[in-house]
Amino acid sequence: EERHARRRAAGLAEDPLAVLISRRFDIPWEAGLFQAGAQPVVIYTRVAHSGAEELRFRGHRVFGELIGRTTTTQMLLCGILGRMLVDDDIAVVDDIVTALSSADPRLWPFKITRLAAAYGHATFGMATTFVASEGAIFGAQRFQEIGEALIQLHRRIVEEQLADDELVAILREEIVGFSSHYADPRFDGLLGQIIKRGRHERPFMRLCVHAAQLGRTKLGIEPHVFFALTALCLDMGMTPYEIGVFSMLILFHDAVGNASEGARQQA
Repeated sequence: EERHARRRAAGLAEDPLAVLISRRFDIPWEAGLFQAGAQPVVIYTRVAHSGAEELRFRGHRVFGELIGRTTTTQMLLCGILGRMLVDDDIAVVDDIVTALSSADPRLWPFKITRLAAAYGHATFGMATTFVASEGAIFGAQRFQEIGEALIQLHRRIVEEQLADDELVAILREEIVGFSSHYADPRFDGLLGQIIKRGRHERPFMRLCVHAAQLGRTKLGIEPHVFFALTALCLDMGMTPYEIGVFSMLILFHDAVGNASEGARQQA
C-alpha cells in the first residue's frame, strides 16, 4: 500500500502494465487510457482458452478430443476457419502447400528472408518476409482479391449465362490472379493431382479449368497457380479473407527453410 501511495504521489499509475505501456508508446498519463474508472474495452475471442487441467482450441478439448487424432494441417486450418476440415479437404490443402513449394532463394521474397536472417536469427528473416508481403503480389491481400474476383465471375456466369466468347473478353481484361507471364508448372502439377482426387468438378475449380483452357487456346495466356489455389479453397467453403490468411501458411512454408539456412550463413 505504501508503494502504491508513493507511486500515486509521484504521478504514476498503480498498474505496472500501464507504466510499461506509457513508457513504451510515449502516452501521457492524462490520457483516458490510464484514468481510474475508465470503461474497459471488451475484446471477444473464440480462439482458445488455457485452463489448469485442459486446453480448449476453437471449442474443442485439446487433450480430451484432439491430441493423437488431429494433424498439424487440421490444427492450423482450424485456427483460421474455426472449424475442422474433413480428411478429403485436408488432403487437398496438403496438395496445395506441396505444389507451391517454390522456395527458390533467387526469388526476391526469399532473398530478403536470407538477408535479414543473416544479420541475426531466423526469426528476423521470417518477420521481414511477412512485412514485405503487405500489398505484394504474393501477399494475403492478393489472394483475397483473387477470391473476390472469382466469386464475382462465377456469379456472372450463373446469372447472365455467359458464353465462352464473353468469358474470353473478361479474361482479356486480365482477371486478377489469372494471367501469368510464363507457363506456371505449379498450375498443371496441382491440377493433375486434383483431377486424381476428383475435385476438379466442383463449381469454382470447374470454372478455373475452363477459364484456363480458354485463356490458353484463345488468348495465348497462362493461368497462374494462385487462380487454382483460390478456386480450391472457395470450393472448401473458405471466404476470400480466410484464403488470404491461409496464404500466410504457404509463405511461411517457403520462407522458413531460407530463414533457417540464411541464419547459419552470418553476414
